[in-house]
Amino acid sequence: MTSNCHTEYIVEQENKMSHLLAGLTRSSNDLIPAGNSSGRQQRVIPFKYQLFGLGLNFASHFRNQWAARIVSDLWFTVFKSERKPWVDDFWQSADETIDIVVGEHRIPVYFWGTGPLVVTMHGWSGSGTQYRRFIPKLVEAGYRVAAFDAPAHGSNPGNQTHLLDFVDSLNAIQAQVGEIDTVIAHSLGGMAAVWATHQGLMPRNMVLLGPHMDVQKMFESYSELLNLNKKISNQFRENIGQKMAEILAVDDPWILLNTENLMANRNYRGLFIFDNDDEEIPQELFQSILTHWQDCEVLQTEGLGHQKILKDEAVIDRVLSFLQCR
Repeated sequence: MTSNCHTEYIVEQENKMSHLLAGLTRSSNDLIPAGNSSGRQQRVIPFKYQLFGLGLNFASHFRNQWAARIVSDLWFTVFKSERKPWVDDFWQSADETIDIVVGEHRIPVYFWGTGPLVVTMHGWSGSGTQYRRFIPKLVEAGYRVAAFDAPAHGSNPGNQTHLLDFVDSLNAIQAQVGEIDTVIAHSLGGMAAVWATHQGLMPRNMVLLGPHMDVQKMFESYSELLNLNKKISNQFRENIGQKMAEILAVDDPWILLNTENLMANRNYRGLFIFDNDDEEIPQELFQSILTHWQDCEVLQTEGLGHQKILKDEAVIDRVLSFLQCR
């Protein structure tokens, strides 16, 4: 193959990868749970993810830096699903809306009810609308409830963000609205909420629903999802490690963002809720949280997985009873 032909071939493959990447970022519901013999759900990796991983592995043999940059970029990309018709009605049902400033972002925060403030925090590629079944019951119980979409989520502009934007959103609500009684956080939102308490957030209560508290395990899951070879995986880890260190202004985010460090120096009451069939987060991580958060109350569910835990009436009632038992 001549040099020109080789260059044209590389450009052609890069274009194909770019089109496939665009397809991936348009879909947020491709990780489909399926049963296995142990009764625990596990992810079925869609074909386009398999194909994307194969393409990256192939490209890594002659353009490893480029291939690693592609997957590193994907790490910080929000998967936005098509906006559903009822979403606007939900946000418009709020009693009040306040814009908060988060770095270069200005995002609306929606409030319902009156009383002690409960702030809800969704996970990566999630939305404040996921708490729509919590909100009426919390309001009825005498709380003021805040929900919002984090930067680059929902209708907010952009498609890339990072953990610190989640953290800063919570601290901005405290600074601009006032004392927070309770934070209810799901998935990556749990890591953000706990890390925010190291950065000045001072809730009386912390409720974590299926939280992810270990960035190294996130990286391993991501690499496994795409079945990345060692060459690209190592470069991918180096890339995102450097960027996270810069964003968080720390020397080593891999050491900082793990359960032991995050759960240290707690000054809040805690309720930890997780499901035996969570298809997104390994049970060993939940066990690690139990080890390092021994004074929390615990609800262990079964059959709800990672998302349905936010819709379950028994879970919502347990959160309410926890808040009302001072």
